[in-house]
Amino acid sequence: MLTSGKGNAMTSYISNSFLIQPNTKQSEFIDQSVQVGSVKHNRYSCKIYVCKFTMFVTCFLIFILSTPIAEINCGLFNIFDPKVDGNVYQMWDLLFLLTKNNIKFLLSGKDSTPIEQAVTFWCANSESRVLQQAFPNNSRIKHNINPTKPMHIITHGWLDNPNRNWVQATARNLLEHLDTNVCIVGWRNLAHYYYSLTARVHTVKVSTHLTQFIGYLNDLGLPLKNITLIGHSLGAHISGQVGHNFHGQIGAIYGLDPPELLFSVARGHQFRLDRSDARYVQMIIVTRNAGGLRRPDGHENFFPNGGVFPQPNCVLPLFESAEFSDLLFCSHLHVTTLFRLSIVPGNAFVGRECESYGAFLHKLCASDRTNRLGIYSDRSGGDFYLKTSWFSPFVSSKNERFLPKMVS
Repeated sequence: MLTSGKGNAMTSYISNSFLIQPNTKQSEFIDQSVQVGSVKHNRYSCKIYVCKFTMFVTCFLIFILSTPIAEINCGLFNIFDPKVDGNVYQMWDLLFLLTKNNIKFLLSGKDSTPIEQAVTFWCANSESRVLQQAFPNNSRIKHNINPTKPMHIITHGWLDNPNRNWVQATARNLLEHLDTNVCIVGWRNLAHYYYSLTARVHTVKVSTHLTQFIGYLNDLGLPLKNITLIGHSLGAHISGQVGHNFHGQIGAIYGLDPPELLFSVARGHQFRLDRSDARYVQMIIVTRNAGGLRRPDGHENFFPNGGVFPQPNCVLPLFESAEFSDLLFCSHLHVTTLFRLSIVPGNAFVGRECESYGAFLHKLCASDRTNRLGIYSDRSGGDFYLKTSWFSPFVSSKNERFLPKMVS
């Protein structure tokens, strides 16, 4: 659970010329409320509200039939379980958030929320494992961040939030198996706008504020080389933008299925995660045939099951092993499960270096190097292909005896 505290406003750490600048041409939100001044208008207004309510209920039912799950053992038949992501209660909350802007599915227009409220940080360490909101320039920050230990920062993606089970479980696994600090970046409201606005503008807002936060931690004595960024979806590109702001001096970045849309090479490498953003960049791709990066440029790139959807557990996404009842979104979320489980030393997802998945399946690279997906990689570099099983914990039986190797 996240617990809140008090603190002062964020102060600027890096000059504006150093930070990526967002596109300032945004359409302003226009409130098109219905004016009721006559019986005719009243009837017309009633029809509109009845229509909107019908849309709301219909959309809610659609969400129920395509419930997202980000925790293992959470299939479509588990939607009334409050302990899993995508349950009926979260869907109602998400639908309300998406429709609060005049009953539209996604928010549009300019967001005027102060950045200190729009982007928040929830931190803990291996000695104090309760996530609490961290405020720079507040003496209490040292209660949940120890600058003498490494830092792992988790950033969620589009339409997600820091309370999701996969985010919380990833933080718990890091704290349990590593002697480290962990922070979760929450940017829920900014993540619930139309994709184009979120990708072009809001990711830069988040990365700018996160850059300032990391700069403050650096001032406290936490070296940039001891900081690891973990980002899913748009959170991966946010992590890349932060790495670019620090000229690639961040220790490591793990990009979990970064999207291709609006992050092509033509847009500029400063917006897109690539190997120049950190001393070590690992990408894990699961939807390269439908939205994910087609040519990832990490020091190491892992392609579970060829890096395409549907992932095996998503072929029949009705049961416990599925993260979402839609094949594409199930696969896109499955990467968070694989990464989270890979933090447990006994869960070894081992890939083999190969030119293509076809060559891997035909065992044309059977004598080539192997490497481990996630934080226990040997960081030797290359493209690695692997197969996972259909059911949790998804580790292939051939990999069960692979001994983990800790990387400092």
